Amino acid sequence: MIKNFIKGMENWKELLIIIKSLRWYTIIVLFLAGVIYSFHTDIKRLIELKWSEKDVVMYSLENDLLIERALKTLLDETNSDRSYIFRFHNGVTYYNGTHKSKMSNDYEVVREGITTQAEVLQDLPTSLYLNWIKNVINLEMFVTDINTMEDLRVKYMLKQQGIEAIAVAPYYRDGKLFALIGVDYIRRRTLLEVDDFMTNKKEQKNNFLKRAQEIGDLLL
Repeated sequence: MIKNFIKGMENWKELLIIIKSLRWYTIIVLFLAGVIYSFHTDIKRLIELKWSEKDVVMYSLENDLLIERALKTLLDETNSDRSYIFRFHNGVTYYNGTHKSKMSNDYEVVREGITTQAEVLQDLPTSLYLNWIKNVINLEMFVTDINTMEDLRVKYMLKQQGIEAIAVAPYYRDGKLFALIGVDYIRRRTLLEVDDFMTNKKEQKNNFLKRAQEIGDLLL
């Protein structure tokens, strides 16, 4: 045992001699290598988490592009000028079934020459638009002429945006109202053309509701 101890001491002496012969930066490199080796599992986990966060961002961007393309398809299918999605939230987090104090226009696609409204339509108190939301839920927000609307607040807001006609569908998730998906008609069109989609052809209206459901399913 004593021999082993003495031999161990001699090994340490040899190691110290080697260390003394090394340059200072070499010692630092070796020290860092030892630290990395000791904590390599934790370091690996941190790197994985960092890449994971990056993947989440990339996935979100890719998903947003899918939604944008879907809204463009809805725009073309309904021959409208603006398509969009309103989502409910509480000012901080998005709707989870327990709160919907506010709503924001989170996604929007417009035709060339049509102004965007998404930046303006943010954090709208739902309490100010209860009748409008109720009409959407009841599938009554298929209006060929907004001048016939009884809700003065909504009618004034739509007129400010230059809207002539509007169609909005509710989107539910797990049985709860999750978002509102709609299209606006801005340019002057014949009443017959708008009626063709909104009132006269039930099949087209059902297709709109189906498409809105498909778009809503893309939301994260």
